[in-house]
Amino acid sequence: MGSYAMPPTLRFLLAARRSELHGLETLASTCELATRVSKLAHVLQKERGCSNLYLCGGQDTLRQTLAGLSSDASAVEEEVRRFLDRLEPDVTRSAGKARLLNCVAYALYRLDELPRLRGRIRDRRVVAEEAGAAFTKLIASLFALVFEAADSSLDAGVTQLLVALLNFMQGKELCGQERAHGVMGYTAGFFTEPQKARLLELADLQKRCFDGFAQCAAPDALAAWEQLAPGAGQVQRLRDMVLRTSDAARVDAGLAEVWFGVCTERIDAMRAVESLLAEALTLQCHRRIVETRAELDNHRLLLNRFADQARDDAPAMLFKLQGRILDVPPEDGVGEEMERSILDLMREQALRLRQSDDALALARGALEERKRVERAKWLLVSRYGVSEQAAHDRLQRAAMDQRRSLDEIARQVLIELEAAS
Repeated sequence: MGSYAMPPTLRFLLAARRSELHGLETLASTCELATRVSKLAHVLQKERGCSNLYLCGGQDTLRQTLAGLSSDASAVEEEVRRFLDRLEPDVTRSAGKARLLNCVAYALYRLDELPRLRGRIRDRRVVAEEAGAAFTKLIASLFALVFEAADSSLDAGVTQLLVALLNFMQGKELCGQERAHGVMGYTAGFFTEPQKARLLELADLQKRCFDGFAQCAAPDALAAWEQLAPGAGQVQRLRDMVLRTSDAARVDAGLAEVWFGVCTERIDAMRAVESLLAEALTLQCHRRIVETRAELDNHRLLLNRFADQARDDAPAMLFKLQGRILDVPPEDGVGEEMERSILDLMREQALRLRQSDDALALARGALEERKRVERAKWLLVSRYGVSEQAAHDRLQRAAMDQRRSLDEIARQVLIELEAAS
């Protein structure tokens, strides 16, 4: 632009767009993290399910299957670790990322414990319930990492797809937990009342997650989800059978493998939907980055027009506009045509950001609710030394007893415990 200074208005407009682009690039990293975690969670869910069946009296031949699943999970785990290693320098330079870094540390701690757990499972030196809980804590730590990273999401369209994916991932994980609990009960031949209550709770939580997914998902993902309805019907029939069992009304222990097979088939089918959501998320994020870069280039075109206009000799004019003679260059070097262009840009950018903010507030509602519940749960774990499952059960019981939503209970817990600390 030679010796001509950039007008302050345009300089700040460009800065705003560059900031938006940087936010989208950060969001792209979050989307990649969510995609990688969903893949790792899936292989860990498969390993947890097979471990559960093996520890509940499965044949020794399952040990070879377990070894293969462990190998698959280790390979995906290594991919996630490499991604986190690349992510670390960017995160540490950003302000307000302490909670995210803590989440990374906790997830890595859980991953570091995995080889020892696998050895205990292989040698049958751990009960199914304890092994399943360890896998569940690991998967929960990975999800908490993604939820925390998603807190920086600033694009409404991408956030909506991200919320759909996170809800679906959580719902699928609850299906995996239900599979594990069902195997234990069916292996015993009947379900205790607490086991029945837990399975009912897991089914209810799944519905909430999948409802949240349906509110934010694209039509093609919804269509793929609806195709899984027959599998859900099979699971529901076995759920109904659970409620009819008792110590006096036992069922064949062989139903454990039937239950495991039906649940596994459904969960594996869910993985296809999960992958579809992840692909749509990645595509939308890439599209927004391309669009924003193009818009930034258009702003540069406007600056070039300004430079060209400033170099040309404007024809003499006798009229005044805003108190100045038009053939006298304005103090900031911006002419009438440029004034209109800048105003158009400002109005366009302000309108787009306002619309984005409104949509973003709606899209992030479910994500914020989930994060509050997670924070409340871990505060209970930290304060009272209870397990993650016990903390979640306490929140759930309080919600049922008080006839309030889980989010309302989480808000109350956060206020009370943070005030007391």
